Amino acid sequence: MSSDEQQATPTTSTGGADNEGRTAVVVRPITEADYACVAELTEQAYVQGGHVKPDDAYLPKLRDVATRAAEAEVLVAEVPVDGRPRVAGSVVLAPHGHPWAEVAYEDEFEFRMLAVHPDLHRRGVARALVEAVIERARQTEGVRAVVLSTVLSMRGAQRLYTAYGFEHVPSRDWMLSEVIPGIPPEEDKGPFPVFRLDLT
Repeated sequence: MSSDEQQATPTTSTGGADNEGRTAVVVRPITEADYACVAELTEQAYVQGGHVKPDDAYLPKLRDVATRAAEAEVLVAEVPVDGRPRVAGSVVLAPHGHPWAEVAYEDEFEFRMLAVHPDLHRRGVARALVEAVIERARQTEGVRAVVLSTVLSMRGAQRLYTAYGFEHVPSRDWMLSEVIPGIPPEEDKGPFPVFRLDLT
């Protein structure tokens, strides 16, 4: 998807300042100017969070923002830092049938790579991104649910998803070896739990 197509997506916000006076998170389409920031925050979220090692073979894909922005719709979330907006998180949208979709069924809307910079946790960034995904799914014809894959170590993210009504579907959990035949067992990072939110 081109930058112009992404810019056509309306900007959304979580609303006014919260109870502690912090300005609302603003969710908008990614632009080329955001690529370096999103690459850095995604790496930090996964490495500092203990989800991948600094030399993990998956890290280059996490940092390759240009490719996913060209192939999929990517949203970013901004918060004010020292009086200026800073990109604090991002997420990839992947409806069923899209090349970036991993687990979505025909009537499901998937999202991937939701990441928030570790220095900007507890500012509502992840919540704003999840809400933006859910709203997009509700606006998409034929969609009855939102789904995602996560990793076992992402306990905080799983608590957030559960708070929004997502339910773990163990029968849909998967392993890398199921999609990459012959992968060495030590490189299979699964199982990957699948969570689903019924929109009906």
